[in-house]
Amino acid sequence: MTGGAITMNDEVIKVLTKNACATIRLRFRKEILEENPDINEYLGEILDDKRIKYVFTWQNVDGYLGDSFHGGWIPHINLKHNTGSEAALRFLSEMGVPENNPVVENCLNALLKDNWNPDPWVWSKYYKPEIGLFGANHIRAVVFSYFGIEEHDFIKAGIKQALETIGRIKEISSIEDIVNTYRNKLYFSEGIALPDIYQLKLLAFTKSWRSDENISTLAKAMSHFIELSPVPHIYIKCANQLVAPAEINSQYLKCSPYSLQHNDWFWWLNIMEILARMGIIKQIPVLKKLMNDLKKILRENDGFFPDKPYRRPFEKWGVYSGMALEESWKNNRWKYDLTFRAYLILKYAGMI
Repeated sequence: MTGGAITMNDEVIKVLTKNACATIRLRFRKEILEENPDINEYLGEILDDKRIKYVFTWQNVDGYLGDSFHGGWIPHINLKHNTGSEAALRFLSEMGVPENNPVVENCLNALLKDNWNPDPWVWSKYYKPEIGLFGANHIRAVVFSYFGIEEHDFIKAGIKQALETIGRIKEISSIEDIVNTYRNKLYFSEGIALPDIYQLKLLAFTKSWRSDENISTLAKAMSHFIELSPVPHIYIKCANQLVAPAEINSQYLKCSPYSLQHNDWFWWLNIMEILARMGIIKQIPVLKKLMNDLKKILRENDGFFPDKPYRRPFEKWGVYSGMALEESWKNNRWKYDLTFRAYLILKYAGMI
């Protein structure tokens, strides 16, 4: 398999299909090599992962995973809301556990009930997109989209809102035009608010919205967002409270991977994968250059990811963090995770 300056050599393919964990072996064949592997050849080993077994213990009699929606930490962290359906389902989908697994299926069904959200936070109860409040329904939509589900009305509504919100970025001349100050902090003034990371993720994991026109519109909007970046921290003012949104990590959108430090890699890979899955990278020159730099790094290291990054955000799975599919990074198994993730991003970006 080739892609411009990089060739995925036989050794990379052998290592990631033979030596890596079952999840990587399965997903590498399915998503990167575009084969049609039998999941049953891998599922037993996947479900034997102690992290998955731990998450399965969260399930309540009604099917709900954990005691919250927008929460959860894997492995266990002694914090409030340390079990939650969002983190659980995000982790299980990344690990390759299918939608028809009884634990997953029962939790998704629980999230379709009227009382699906037990969280107490004010922001999750309101929908006012003109100030950056998108409620919790679009987060629920993202969770379903992880499993390729997008037929429910709340998911369709979330996709429509995401397209509109991202599209309006082009109307912003400068960040100063969309903010006010309260208690020495910036917040969105009523009018146009920036999208949050969940809106990008919803488009990244859904297909029904995709047309040449929509992809072109999103590429132009995100290109303008990159021009405005890095964007300062902007809060949402809700009932005289300042709420931190799930902001896009804009500081990484112009960073070459050659410039990254060990503690930068997670957040760079995270946003690049989302943008790659959206199908817009090849239409945005600055992002295409970053992908070419990533290809060069792999080529210079015989096709493998070269350096061990700061491990905590990879290994601690939550609603925002977590990327380690390998159960342990001992014996340099981090290399399997990082090499797989690099090729996954390049694949979805259309660069290999």
